[in-house]
Amino acid sequence: MITNLYSKFFSSVREDGFLKAAKKIILWVFRKFDAIHYRRIKISNKLDKLFNSTVKYGPFKGLKLTNKIWWGSTDRGSMLLGIYEKQVLDSLINIPKKFSTFIDLGSADGYYGIGVLINNLFQNSICYEISEQGRKTIKDNASLNNVINRVDIRGVAKKNFFKELPLSTLSNSVLFIDIEGAEFNLVDKKTFEAFNNSIIFVELHEWFFSDGNEKIKKLINDSNSTHKTTKIKMGSRDLSIFPELKMLHDNDRWLICSEGRQQLMTWLRFDPK
Repeated sequence: MITNLYSKFFSSVREDGFLKAAKKIILWVFRKFDAIHYRRIKISNKLDKLFNSTVKYGPFKGLKLTNKIWWGSTDRGSMLLGIYEKQVLDSLINIPKKFSTFIDLGSADGYYGIGVLINNLFQNSICYEISEQGRKTIKDNASLNNVINRVDIRGVAKKNFFKELPLSTLSNSVLFIDIEGAEFNLVDKKTFEAFNNSIIFVELHEWFFSDGNEKIKKLINDSNSTHKTTKIKMGSRDLSIFPELKMLHDNDRWLICSEGRQQLMTWLRFDPK
């Protein structure tokens, strides 16, 4: 736990500054000792053992995850069942094959960046992850799934990161952004113009800011000339389809659906006009 705590803290300091990082760590430690949080980990560990750390359902079916969990220990169960961020997964599987590169900003352990390759939703992926430990986990998961030659693992995505990418990639990709509030500083009109022929997903963390709603409006306004916007919100889950959950207590079954969000989660999908 201590090693993980240090890693999270220093990664956050580099991205958010000392004060914001300290606040995040205090909240993280508090959640660690929260009974519901701990119960979610216990249920996830049980399913992890049952499924041999392999996703059994959903579009990432067959994805193997290293047993050295660095990120998302509470969400492991829903990931293995293919219902984690299900509304986003449902949106991803309907993307035309011409979009062959998946660019993942904030890749964590590579669940998305590697998962999209398992059943060939995409041909290759580029994973940006600020944490060194996270990058190592992505590499381990890519090797475990025999797709290491299809994954490009990089560090932090800086402003105008798209200048590092060839034009051929910019025009046929899906850009997937989950960077804990930094999306509002990173993404602007130039970003949308650079990816004017590609699809962009942004996970929103507007509640981090007093002017969060204004930041969302600016994000959408910056996209208006190149993309049309669709809102995606967290929706329902049907757990009756999973025979493995039949004997679970109702409380445990529904805790699998929880993603521990501070509020109802929203994503924006931007499609080229």
